Amino acid sequence: MASPGHTTTLPSPLTPSLVSAMEAAAAAAISGATSPSSLVQSSLPRSAVVTRRILVLYLGGTIGMKKNAEGALEPVAGYLTEQMREMRELRESAEIAPFDIIEYDELLDSSDIGASDYCRIAADLQTHYDEYDGFLIAHGTDTMHYTASALSFLLCNLDKPVIMTGAMVPLAEPYNDARRNLVISMMIASNPRICEVCIFFNDSLFRGNRCNKVYHTYGAFCSLNYPPLGVMEATHFVLREEHLLPQPTGAMKIMSDMRGRLGCYPIDPEADVDTLVALLERKRPRPSAGTFPVVSGSLADDGGDTQQPLLDAVLLSLNGVGSVEGAVAQQLRQIVAAARKYDIVVCAVARDISGTLNPSEVQRLHTIAPDIVYLNDMCISAAEVKLMYLFGKGLSPAKVAAAMPQNLRGEITPLLPAQSKL
Repeated sequence: MASPGHTTTLPSPLTPSLVSAMEAAAAAAISGATSPSSLVQSSLPRSAVVTRRILVLYLGGTIGMKKNAEGALEPVAGYLTEQMREMRELRESAEIAPFDIIEYDELLDSSDIGASDYCRIAADLQTHYDEYDGFLIAHGTDTMHYTASALSFLLCNLDKPVIMTGAMVPLAEPYNDARRNLVISMMIASNPRICEVCIFFNDSLFRGNRCNKVYHTYGAFCSLNYPPLGVMEATHFVLREEHLLPQPTGAMKIMSDMRGRLGCYPIDPEADVDTLVALLERKRPRPSAGTFPVVSGSLADDGGDTQQPLLDAVLLSLNGVGSVEGAVAQQLRQIVAAARKYDIVVCAVARDISGTLNPSEVQRLHTIAPDIVYLNDMCISAAEVKLMYLFGKGLSPAKVAAAMPQNLRGEITPLLPAQSKL
């Protein structure tokens, strides 16, 4: 049950402390020439903010930790919830809607968060979806981009903001990024123009399935293949609406299964491909009848076989392709030959977090191994959870391979037009 938050009764400007913090951060805001017509300041009429309501899910992470007797950081139940209720900026800001907080009984270390947790968070959002107009998820930073990517797929027809944030330095420390990230994220979660899963961190709002954690600093996250959805500029937040996903049609629904099993493998001239091939040839017991939905043509439609491949898919990260007869080309052919025997999907992304393979390399990849699905500028984290999501829908390997390069939630710049909505 959601614990009561607060109800704002009087209009109030941003507190002086918050304004000064915003001004100090102006130099850190992402630069770039953008026409004024494409920028929208995020402020909403006071009446609109008061009538909206936000739900905060506190999962865990550094943001709510305190030092123990030995000086090590550890999660403290109830601390972040209590502090948020008392924060003057959250109680008095004209740009933040009233909110409730649900703190998970067992605070999660984000390094351990996986598929079952993604589905649990999605289910919690669905449970409270009709009661609230926006959502904030306080989460550890190590795997925040994985959770954001997973939720972007699990929440189909999302028409409300789901904003994720965290901190590199906890709120309990005198000099921290937690307070600022929380306050601005709450402002963004109060904005009805946003209808996707985002990460706000260090003055920038990113599409959740388009960013990576790249530093262990205040500017921990970066989106190098897609522009920020918004940035702090001096004393206000500027939303770049032309970069947002459009409002969806249809009711929001969730997927509750991410059962695809995949292996991620870097490819270079010295990679141990024999080990990967051995994994591709391994089998595991097939789930018993009735455990998962059976889709005609899927691996579950087995004709009575009690074994299935250990892996459903393999995701390769490439520094490049090399020549058509080079060492990497031979490795790719060896992998594809083994995968084809067992109907295992093989996808590839560029290992660099910025950019893609150049067109000549993409063409050479298709010449070397036509079965490999190249994912252009998709982040590795998004590619991993997208594979799990598609297999969780019960799709056949062929349909998964066809869907991977399609743009489902803004996660990729597609090389081919979308063929279906998933």
